[in-house]
Amino acid sequence: MKKFCFVFALLILSLASGCQNKNSYESKKTSPPSAYTVNIDVTFKELKITGELTKHSPKDYVIKILTPDIMKPLLISYKNDICTVTYDGLEFESDVSRFPQSEFGALLTRALDDIHSETVTFSVNEDGDIIYKGITDYGDFRMIQDSKTGLWKDFSVDGASLKITFSDYKTN
Repeated sequence: MKKFCFVFALLILSLASGCQNKNSYESKKTSPPSAYTVNIDVTFKELKITGELTKHSPKDYVIKILTPDIMKPLLISYKNDICTVTYDGLEFESDVSRFPQSEFGALLTRALDDIHSETVTFSVNEDGDIIYKGITDYGDFRMIQDSKTGLWKDFSVDGASLKITFSDYKTN
């Protein structure tokens, strides 16, 4: 009987510490600004791209390509799951799969929407940063958020050969 009570007490303590851990994760979550512009460095398959991501509101993003020069006049807007591409004064709506250069943005903006709607899991790494994990058409994604500032650090989707780093935030 004493052995049973001891095992039962250990079970209760482990459950309590598990709940405490979850609460400590919840307390570390910091909401990013609701509207912002941030510089992005993108490696997508063999493409290297720099640009600016502007988030106006949930499901409303614009990516302005800065390099390579051939893509510099390119703006890609994602609003309510519709992709609009503007290039040197020409504008058209596109299914992302028909315009592969815009696909990295679709993966990123869908992940941001998933994080915003809290349909992903998260944990805290040894630096205290928050790691969000979810699923894309290419497999799992991982987004790292600075727990002190709430700003994004990097985003990756291994199955898409995609890595994005964020810098120089400006709140809109």
